[in-house]
Amino acid sequence: MGNWIIKFLGTAILIHGLLIWTGPEIVMRKLDRDLEAAKIFESECGERWVDGIFYINPSCLSNKQSARKPNPDFLYFLIPYDLSNGDLFVSTPVPPNDRYWSIHAHNRNTDAFYRITNTEINGERFEFLITKNKNKRSDIPIAYATSKKGVILNRLVMKDFSEYKSLDIFRRSTFREYR
Repeated sequence: MGNWIIKFLGTAILIHGLLIWTGPEIVMRKLDRDLEAAKIFESECGERWVDGIFYINPSCLSNKQSARKPNPDFLYFLIPYDLSNGDLFVSTPVPPNDRYWSIHAHNRNTDAFYRITNTEINGERFEFLITKNKNKRSDIPIAYATSKKGVILNRLVMKDFSEYKSLDIFRRSTFREYR
């Protein structure tokens, strides 16, 4: 009986370790496939890909047959990046403090290595740099990535869907480039 328990526990620990090791890669490969599929223009979803930034239309979220949908009260956009093209500079508008806004930068292993909300920022725009170079110095905030690929997630709260058009214009003033 004791030998069976040891084999069972050993197998469980091995499977758990394997999932922890491979799980993030599975998640990011799925995201890569979904982002690639999203590059196909769908008239009801509007222009989603603009200059390397993927803008998510909340009305398109309701069309998807999935149990795991983002919150429809948020406007999202994603910036996938590959630092083999250079350091990534991002400039994005910041709303007033009465509206929640955040940026999360994620490594390829899905760890969020950089987070900031509008309550931590003074000013109407936020600019930052993502780099792997720990010796990099800059006048703007720097997020140090541990993998060369990843994704930046930006969220902006809509108080009500009637704000969509103006907030969509607001978020689309985001700019990114490799330096």
